[in-house]
Amino acid sequence: MEDAVRVNWMVRLNFVIVPTKSGAYAPLSENSILVEISGQILRCKCCGASSNYIGSVDFNKSCADRLGTRIFPKSDILVPYWKCADCGFIFTNHADQWTDQDFQRLIYNDDYAKADPPIPGRQNVPLRETPSYQKGKLIASLFQGSQNDIRILDYGAGGNPGPTGLALIDEGFNVRSYEPHRAKGADADQIPEGRYHLIIAVEVFEHCHRLRDLAEFMDNHLCQDGLIWIQTLLHPHPAPADILNSWYISPRNGHVSIFTFWALTILFSSVRLNIVQTVNGIFGFRNLPQFRNKIFFS
Repeated sequence: MEDAVRVNWMVRLNFVIVPTKSGAYAPLSENSILVEISGQILRCKCCGASSNYIGSVDFNKSCADRLGTRIFPKSDILVPYWKCADCGFIFTNHADQWTDQDFQRLIYNDDYAKADPPIPGRQNVPLRETPSYQKGKLIASLFQGSQNDIRILDYGAGGNPGPTGLALIDEGFNVRSYEPHRAKGADADQIPEGRYHLIIAVEVFEHCHRLRDLAEFMDNHLCQDGLIWIQTLLHPHPAPADILNSWYISPRNGHVSIFTFWALTILFSSVRLNIVQTVNGIFGFRNLPQFRNKIFFS
């Protein structure tokens, strides 16, 4: 295998990953999807260096568990994670062979809202008062005056448009929504054409498992003076021994890729994109933007 170095031991775990109506997991059956953990040193998806197995996490662990009460019952599925020795990238290959339909069925199903609920106290507010809409308002404030000059792609929009994209549209921006897994709406899952001056990826990269495809997508769709707005929780490098206790490493939310700043930098350097971290967030770019913005120009 090009992406793994095999050693002389193997552990085979046969687990079901198809939930029953009760929310529990059925016994092993002919419909089961088998997970095989081999003695492998996987190649890092960001930099290609050796990555070591650091442990496994219950498939039903969700980000919402950090609020104090476990959302889903404990499952019979252990999701393995690896950590790169060089750039610190943490990832699982558990879903590497899944199709989009598998993600819809097993992650982004009707129960997904339980894993990614509204902020406590904000459950029943109007859409235009939600944190995601307010995020769009913040982004719009940093690009005011460029409405007639730029095209925006909301990557992983969560709708067509999603709340963040809707806020930008309300502010007069030209926004295209793209959501390969979750969106319900005409054309939201269609790969966009052309290039964009601003690509927004709010809490999306941690859901991506084909990182070379992700980098190439950004390379192919970003203008020469465009910006990528990246929001994902960066983890420390070197990581503490209990890193798998991080609330963000939650398979039930679809968090399969956990980045460090160095991992992001190396991944996007492969397509000649720079990564910087500013007081406003993390950004990717080739050349400084020439359109009006408050990221690099006041």
